[in-house]
Amino acid sequence: MKTPALERTSAAKAGWLIIVLTIGWLVFLLLPDPPKKPAAPAASVPVPATSLTRSGLHEYTDWEGLPEIFAIWADKAEWKNNRTRFAYWHPVMKSYSYYFEAARTAQGYHFREITEPHDTDHFWDESLGDDCPLRFYRAYPNLKLKNPELPSTATQTMESMKPKPDAPAVVIPINPTPKP
Repeated sequence: MKTPALERTSAAKAGWLIIVLTIGWLVFLLLPDPPKKPAAPAASVPVPATSLTRSGLHEYTDWEGLPEIFAIWADKAEWKNNRTRFAYWHPVMKSYSYYFEAARTAQGYHFREITEPHDTDHFWDESLGDDCPLRFYRAYPNLKLKNPELPSTATQTMESMKPKPDAPAVVIPINPTPKP
């Protein structure tokens, strides 16, 4: 008989323990949060401007030296309204994969990254040689898109293809009837 009374007391103690823990949890939830102290401002150290940020570019390691390199080759560019477009060498891809538009300003050159241009009346100039990390985008000289004239050899070839008036006419039947 001792056993059932002992079991009842343990169950009663466990029930009270659960009730006390539940009340404690509710009190914890209902208490207001203590006021937060403002965090001390982080010491801000001014970052010195690099040649990339001064010229309008992001800090990409592949672009280091781009403003200085462009300044060396800028006199070879074709400028229109103080703007030019060029491709820059990508050292990992080993191709001209970066495309920029450069603008001449009173402070120097300002760059803007662009997508690869595909104008039909322009071409990538490769005349600066393999040691130049830039390829400038140039307009074709004297390109006539309307009524292009044929070269004289093409005109002569077309003239020779015309039928001669004294040549005999050859008639080829379109749908000949099969012979049995």
